[in-house]
Amino acid sequence: MKNVFDRLADFLEIVVTMFFIVIFVINMLEICSRTFFNHSFLWVSDVTVICVVWMIFLAMAVAVYRKEHLVMDFLVNKMPEEIQKKLSIALNILSIVFFLMLFKTGIQTTVTRKALLFPSILISQGWCYSALPVFAILSAMFMLPRLISSLRG
Repeated sequence: MKNVFDRLADFLEIVVTMFFIVIFVINMLEICSRTFFNHSFLWVSDVTVICVVWMIFLAMAVAVYRKEHLVMDFLVNKMPEEIQKKLSIALNILSIVFFLMLFKTGIQTTVTRKALLFPSILISQGWCYSALPVFAILSAMFMLPRLISSLRG
């Protein structure tokens, strides 16, 4: 049976896929419209930016959960097993602290940018920047099972 985090990661993968499809479809629409009808949709670039940012940040959160992100572990792997366990605990705690700090900074950035609008769609840029704190809190949550596993040995 899948746990809550597995289901959340699966759901986020579906959302990421939907963002990719939206990006593909609206950009194909823009290319065809420009090529065949000599008409361009101004909103496509702004919507694409929002979708790309959200797609990337949500996909990064899933990668953190599934341990599919880039990790430099060649030094850790050469150390004795006892030190590896202690380092694993320390790195998991540091990662969670980092993500929580990133969450705080992301909230501040989102609040700062919410007054600015995307020019063609007149939507607050805060919607785009809010992907950062969402990524940070998801990643911090996704690190918890790893930390618990490290603590249990």
